[in-house]
Amino acid sequence: MREFAGVSEAAGCAVSEQSNTLFVSEGEVGVWSINANAESQADKKPIALVAPFGSLNSEIGSLFTSTDGTLWFTSTHDNTIYAYNPVTKSINNWQLNGNLALESVAVKYTANNKAIAVLYNDETGAYTQSTLPATPVKNAGKNTVKKLTHIHASAQTTPVQAFGDAADDPAIWVNSSNPAKSLILGTDKRRGLMVYNLQGWLEQSIEIGRLNNVDVRQHPSIKNSTNTLITASNRTNNSISVLTVDNNEVKHLNDIATNLSEIYGMCMYSSATGNYVFVNDKSGLYQQYKLDESGDKVTGKLVREFNLPSQPEGCSADDARGELFAGEEDAGIWYIGAEPTTDNTPVMLQGINEQLVDDVEGMEIYHGTNARYLVVSSQGDDSYVLYKISNNIQDVKTPSLEFAGKFNIVSDLVNGIDGASETDGLTVTSKALPGYPEGILVVQDGYNRLPQQPQNFKIIDWREVKKAIK
Repeated sequence: MREFAGVSEAAGCAVSEQSNTLFVSEGEVGVWSINANAESQADKKPIALVAPFGSLNSEIGSLFTSTDGTLWFTSTHDNTIYAYNPVTKSINNWQLNGNLALESVAVKYTANNKAIAVLYNDETGAYTQSTLPATPVKNAGKNTVKKLTHIHASAQTTPVQAFGDAADDPAIWVNSSNPAKSLILGTDKRRGLMVYNLQGWLEQSIEIGRLNNVDVRQHPSIKNSTNTLITASNRTNNSISVLTVDNNEVKHLNDIATNLSEIYGMCMYSSATGNYVFVNDKSGLYQQYKLDESGDKVTGKLVREFNLPSQPEGCSADDARGELFAGEEDAGIWYIGAEPTTDNTPVMLQGINEQLVDDVEGMEIYHGTNARYLVVSSQGDDSYVLYKISNNIQDVKTPSLEFAGKFNIVSDLVNGIDGASETDGLTVTSKALPGYPEGILVVQDGYNRLPQQPQNFKIIDWREVKKAIK
């Protein structure tokens, strides 16, 4: 699944399922923590170090995690038992008398919450039992892994060309006359737009700059053969790249200049008043452009500006209802009317909490038969949150978000498709496609495993996603 640099001389290891953490001890240095999720980046962090860098005594040995998530270990040097509390991040210790040469410890709590420790003496080979003045960690649930629904991807795209942070945001173009020839679009932040078929095979590579986000609108008012406009935020020149689909081939039309200093995220919106692009800057500024196809090139007129408090990226518009949902990476999800004539004051709908873990990244609306769902990338814990979108009876203009489920995408070892983690952009469609009668979800995968390759996009059957809806 993955390989990573651990420590130079590992003396022991243990895993806490409560916090999804791998702990590794290094005898003369201390204890490290590493994310145990095989899809994650294996950054190690010290939780306790040996003197003079910390308070531990040397010769740290094997590790053990008890049912409450506490990490236990010993110091052979002075027969000390240590207990690391995963909630308070604090360490308790008890020193035992005698010539014990403690190498390892295992701890079990009794029915009346007494801690019974079994200790191994490395010199004699004998086991010793001791009762410790310790009680189970309270509120360990605050740091536990959320109850996620585990689902699998059905397919994946060809990896982008270079390792590192490259793939970012997908979009879907549905071929209404022949759904089997529908296309998946994915940005490569180092090159441009990659075009894949529904099996994930690369069909085109359109190298027009450092594209970050991409979106598609198929609307009767669009004046070309496929009624299609594709736009992408181009960080090479802070512009909006405009493309279309002609004879099942994506073609670059032109770029629309903006006055943004760091163009970042974007999404599209179509209504009876026109076709629009929302783009944002890392400062929090949003701009809304109205597209005009009347000339030789597609042009854009700036029709509105508004601000979020800090850096945004992902957004999604409901064309039928005139609603725009926008993510503020470190804060949550905002709402504002999508028509340029509506109020310029966004409303916070959902803040960061135990379900939605920052960064808030890609988001898209799934239009089901009986409900709408906003699918959001909860990047901080490598998962995705589903919110049912509802409209308050007293104020139909302001929707509300109701938590509907949470899931992650895990490895399918049988079919050789790894899971997805650290997802930036995502997209979804409810249109029926071959093999996907209720549509698909497409997500960017930050760490592409099985084998280790550059980033790509995962394709998920919406029927898999439905398993997470409560």
